[in-house]
Amino acid sequence: MNMDLSYLKRAAVGGPFWCAILALFVGVIGCESSSERHDGDMYVASFATEPPTTVLATHNANGWTVRNGDERIPLALTSNGDHRVPVFNGSWSGTWAGEVWEGVWTDSLRPNNYQVPVRLEPLADTQPTSGTRDTTYWDTSEGLLVLEQADDSAWATISTPTGDYRHLAGTFVDNQLVLNSFDGSHLFRFNATLREDSLVEGQFLSGIHYRTAFEGFKRASQAHTWTSGRQNVVADKLLFFGTNPTGQAEVWNKDRLRRDGKTGLVVDIMGTWCPNCMDEARLMVSLADSFPDVQFLTLGYERSTDSTALVRLSEFKREMGMTWPMLLGGRASKTAAAESIPALDSIHSFPTTVFWPVDGEPVVHKGFNGPATGEGYARETAFFRSQLARISGRSESR
Repeated sequence: MNMDLSYLKRAAVGGPFWCAILALFVGVIGCESSSERHDGDMYVASFATEPPTTVLATHNANGWTVRNGDERIPLALTSNGDHRVPVFNGSWSGTWAGEVWEGVWTDSLRPNNYQVPVRLEPLADTQPTSGTRDTTYWDTSEGLLVLEQADDSAWATISTPTGDYRHLAGTFVDNQLVLNSFDGSHLFRFNATLREDSLVEGQFLSGIHYRTAFEGFKRASQAHTWTSGRQNVVADKLLFFGTNPTGQAEVWNKDRLRRDGKTGLVVDIMGTWCPNCMDEARLMVSLADSFPDVQFLTLGYERSTDSTALVRLSEFKREMGMTWPMLLGGRASKTAAAESIPALDSIHSFPTTVFWPVDGEPVVHKGFNGPATGEGYARETAFFRSQLARISGRSESR
């Protein structure tokens, strides 16, 4: 069943306030009629952007689980009482005040102690939506908006030539569209007014550091074909290098692949700060065991390039369950990445993936359509399988 996301209509949480008033006048101690917390109950997490960015969450003994649209993100409770954000290393820290939890989200991958206050309150109405989701397509200032609606609830993603905005969810009420997302790395809020077939007077917020106009119009034709980006190589020499976890330089070329009995190399050019890169890494992990004759290699381009970057890469590798080498390629810059890879004259996006057989032509794939895109992700999966089959010398139907 679909969860009704019209969660701005909340019940007032007033029990603890009136308990305090009663205690002042009659000396009652320990009034706690509405301050009990029920594990598994739904909460609204409201981040202190302007306007607030809101997502749903549930709570249990292990901590919070964020309901990021159709995605579930468990925040593990740590020994010091914080709630750790997986993969991206941030945290929620705070305390309970009756039925309300108040704290801050710290994004540890951003500089200058980047924090956003967050408040979680019980959700008043958790009735499921009825009916099926209707899908429409909109050309917007940020990319192609794929919007699903059921009753007042909305789910979406925005697709660009190099990736997607992952899972968005919110409401479409009285011609007002609001979409939110928290995936551990990004905190997004989109809003706009529907006027005939256009989205107008909108804004796109990213945390507390970015704000821009958001607008769009409904496609006359609702047909959409998902495509993936391609890029040509400028040199036919298979050569990739980086720094391994021990701080030593490591080089991959055809001689090494032949020596190891590999039929080819798949190179994932990414950053551990990048949610689209996380989605691609998960797909590669799911496919790698089926192609043992293909060598996988990940080159990470990080916001810092000191020893902390090597630790960060090792943590990402462990959390993703990757079994292949992960090297530090350099600084998180498309220009810096292109300069460190002889075969490419530019990097258009993170991730960029190179499929290179020992005896054959390389294919360079830029960007990634993740699970939020549905059909787009299915096409990506089929493309990755076909390239791995090509490198390993198998038939694609096998």
